[in-house]
Amino acid sequence: MTDMLTHTSEQDAFPTTNNRIRLAVREVRETAFRALYAAGVSSGEAAAAADTVTAMQLHARTGIDTLLETLDRLDSTSSPAGVSLSRNSAVDIVDHSPRSGLLSGPLAVDLALSQSRPVLLSRIDDHEAVDWYALRAASRSGTTLWLVTLDDRGRHTSATVVTAAGDMHRDVAVTTALEPDVTIHDEYGGGTLVLTAPHATDASRPVHTAVERETRYRHAVSYGVFVDTAKWSRAYALGRRFLVPEANHD
Repeated sequence: MTDMLTHTSEQDAFPTTNNRIRLAVREVRETAFRALYAAGVSSGEAAAAADTVTAMQLHARTGIDTLLETLDRLDSTSSPAGVSLSRNSAVDIVDHSPRSGLLSGPLAVDLALSQSRPVLLSRIDDHEAVDWYALRAASRSGTTLWLVTLDDRGRHTSATVVTAAGDMHRDVAVTTALEPDVTIHDEYGGGTLVLTAPHATDASRPVHTAVERETRYRHAVSYGVFVDTAKWSRAYALGRRFLVPEANHD
């Protein structure tokens, strides 16, 4: 495998074990991109998803798990991956086949930012991958985003907030002022609602901050990122189904 890091450091917080492998950050991203592209995802979607997978693996250790789950869904259907967009008077609705926050999240977030209008990811209630894409988008745009989980009856249950400062807050209570914006009819079957709105200054402490993420990224660039060996072997094999030179998507 290319770019695999084999050196160790006493400063590394995660000691090497028999069931984990240390990799360069770039290799995680490249393998995610190639595996998704080989599975039929467009170049643009695969690039955005690969960035999200890398961030999730680096900061939450869930990136490769999310990648493999998405690839399983893509491989289990004979229909090509695709997305549909509809709207009513209150909200835009994004529906992706197969259902995947990793693939449909970027479209929903970009729509919410570009038009300041709520966007519903239909029937996607696990929005961790969407959160990580939204965090980067919020930082770049200087806008705070709410990602609100809706149950099957359209009632909000919890929310993640990502701020323009690059902080992520989880399990945030929906404020009274937002109630009209997050009331969705149950015909849509719940999901994740993405919308722009201010964040209360007295909110809970963030679970991720821009400073913490920058520190971890710099450490990973120097010393690598750990991935479960068996899961990485599978992801790497799926990526080899279609090898793509880096220059084709930079």
